[in-house]
Amino acid sequence: MGTSQNAELDSELERQMREADQAQAEAETAMQRAATERAEAEEAQRRALEEHAARREAWAQNVIDSYDADLAAAETAIRDSSDRFADLAVRDVAAAVGAYIAWSEASLRHYALQVRVATVAPELGLEATPGERLSPPPFSQALDAAIDLHVAAASARIRDEMAAQVENGTAPDATPADKR
Repeated sequence: MGTSQNAELDSELERQMREADQAQAEAETAMQRAATERAEAEEAQRRALEEHAARREAWAQNVIDSYDADLAAAETAIRDSSDRFADLAVRDVAAAVGAYIAWSEASLRHYALQVRVATVAPELGLEATPGERLSPPPFSQALDAAIDLHVAAASARIRDEMAAQVENGTAPDATPADKR
């Protein structure tokens, strides 16, 4: 081999070494960029998880904080539904069925509130007892009870009217048969 071939070979090797060094530098830069991007993505993911956990904890705290008011409202809804049912049971049996269903749903919502708070309480380091179901009695029993209450109230009202008449010495008002 001549000197010119050696020089060409040396020049070619130097060029290949420069290209390899340049490729290696580019690869190292790309690896650093990838590592930086990965770290940024992991940090964004960590922040997103922390934000989600903070939102979940705030929501859970709100569930706990509003529990007494929510439960009181649910108990009121049960009483209102029960009263509506009792009223309709003696005036409109068909409508009483809808009122009974509303009463049942109010009871289910009451129970669901208790289950919800028992589910989120551990997230806040709190304990909650299992929920208590306040289901209405079977429809026929509820209907019987409503009619019994109505009859008892009518009986007391009529008895009080008669007692007032006896005490005052007044004549009774016209009876329903007389008003026809």
